[in-house]
Amino acid sequence: MFAFAITQGTKTSHYTAREIRCEIGGRGFAVHRTGVGTRYDVRVGEPADTSCECMGYLAHNKCKHILSLAALIRQGALTTSVGPPPVMPRTDFAA
Repeated sequence: MFAFAITQGTKTSHYTAREIRCEIGGRGFAVHRTGVGTRYDVRVGEPADTSCECMGYLAHNKCKHILSLAALIRQGALTTSVGPPPVMPRTDFAA
């Protein structure tokens, strides 16, 4: 888990986030706005693999959450990735 802040003009919003598994492309993050409890699932990657659940993204196809996380990734601040899903053992044991 990590924390970051987004400042727009004179307003600063604080967030906590953790990387989550994303099986449809991009890197997934669960982002929580501190003090409000709002959670956004955010994907950061190539344009086709980028999305957010916030109203800004839904209205304009871009948002401050994606821009901030992408900047942190470019700066090397978020170097780890959750990785591919684990391989599940077979349970269909035929006799």
